[in-house]
Amino acid sequence: MNEGRVGVVVLDFGRPDDAARAAASARSADTRVLIVENGVASGTPSDEYHLRLPENRGFAGGMNAGLKQLLAEGCDRFLLLNNDAVLEPGCLGLLADALEDPTLAAVGPVILREGDARVESRGVSVDFLWGRVRLEGHGETPRDEAGVVPLAALSGAVLMLHRRALERVGLLDEAYFFSFEDIDWCIRAGQAGLRLAVVLGARARHAGSRTIGPGSSDKFYYSARNHVRFLSRHRHAAHTPLWFRFGAAAILHLAHALGQRDTGRGQATRAVLAGLGDARRGRFGPRSQEASGPTSAFRV
Repeated sequence: MNEGRVGVVVLDFGRPDDAARAAASARSADTRVLIVENGVASGTPSDEYHLRLPENRGFAGGMNAGLKQLLAEGCDRFLLLNNDAVLEPGCLGLLADALEDPTLAAVGPVILREGDARVESRGVSVDFLWGRVRLEGHGETPRDEAGVVPLAALSGAVLMLHRRALERVGLLDEAYFFSFEDIDWCIRAGQAGLRLAVVLGARARHAGSRTIGPGSSDKFYYSARNHVRFLSRHRHAAHTPLWFRFGAAAILHLAHALGQRDTGRGQATRAVLAGLGDARRGRFGPRSQEASGPTSAFRV
């Protein structure tokens, strides 16, 4: 790593052991690791470098707070790391070295599912024609591969950004609160003339849904609501009418709610409809406390 120190932001919402494990996987002589306690005094060990926020500001707000802190400390590359993700050996260095390319705004590794070690994502594709966001390589058996492959977007579970891109593109959009803020940032970077890529030799493992819990309906609410916000913000990215893309997204999320197992179908469907309704009314940020439980990020 030839440039300055890498700043690492790990977001903790009441799971300090997971956050400490994620932080340990990214710690080296070249990193400054910051655990952001997102509105919860979760008992982070005193020897950890941490920032405690007075309220839960969601994924975007918590990560932005950490980014601002590390920007002020002079870091030039920034790893956003979910508290339920762990870097495999060599991953951090490969990502940091790839960002020496001045045309790259951000890079990500191949992310494996922790349970069965199959691929969770090899980057993210965005089809604006239909409004579909898809995890590339999802469910595949990992392969020995190398190289840097350009893609439209990357997963925020493990995402490294460069200072020059943050200064040009800005921070994450906090109105999303959870879900789609990473994809939105990637698309904005592309619109600013910067590239994104997955580093195939770099790997990380991601458990997923540990903070929110597999049975929470909030993942359906945020995913549906923020998908509509994302399509609206990038309405000029395709020639198909916006109502068509909204309709396709609604059908996709309702089908997912009816086909899932961990949350009751009725509860999941109501959450999707609530998310679509709030998107139509322009209600973003955190879900109302009357209708929600713990929150986290999720993508279809």
